[in-house]
Amino acid sequence: MIIAVLSDIHANLEALAAVVADARREGAGRFACLGDVVGYNADPVACVDLVRGLPCLPCIRGNHDEMAAGDRVLLGINRQAFDAMTWTRGQLDAERRAWLGGLPLLHEEPDAVYVHASLHEPAAWHYVHDAQAAAASFAGQSPRVCFIGHSHQPGGWRDDGHGAKRGQGESFELAAGERWLVNVGSVGQPRDHDPRASYALYDADGGRVRLRRVAYDVAAAQAKILAAGLPEQLAKRLG
Repeated sequence: MIIAVLSDIHANLEALAAVVADARREGAGRFACLGDVVGYNADPVACVDLVRGLPCLPCIRGNHDEMAAGDRVLLGINRQAFDAMTWTRGQLDAERRAWLGGLPLLHEEPDAVYVHASLHEPAAWHYVHDAQAAAASFAGQSPRVCFIGHSHQPGGWRDDGHGAKRGQGESFELAAGERWLVNVGSVGQPRDHDPRASYALYDADGGRVRLRRVAYDVAAAQAKILAAGLPEQLAKRLG
């Protein structure tokens, strides 16, 4: 079984549609979404509906999904994220907001676990940028692989019993005696100086994870952001 693992879609319909099409061409039979379906970009309704229509493992709740679902005052985020989230709340009806708010913080299967940010205090939204943060997440991991997003930067960490080490390349073999922590990157707002959408293909039977990059119509997504009156910097960030 090939599982396409997506994260941080952030209401970018052009990127999401391109990734779904690529995953299907690559043989994906199931999808996993690690959260942040909404926020920043201009198609929250369409992206929520597309994700809900996929043959998907339980979608995971991200911090932007949680903000979109709630009514509390938005604190601790920058002005662009604040403006985008205020707009997003106005686009989503009560039923879609309730769906986002009801998503689980993690989903665990015998060989894999899925979470938005880290297995270390999942609701605290910790970033995994270094070996110390990776080790903290590994401390809560039993399955051979954990998939995360949140930082918008794809990559892998390996634990062979002697500490967390960065994985090399874009394909990871899940060898016996090792555990892996794989950041699948961002579908809708990559932050690693590559504008292409990022996701991962997990070969559950073969024990292999491949990171994928997919080109999409960035200009169309940017035009929608500007037409919606969202901050111009959010459009620039895609390119």
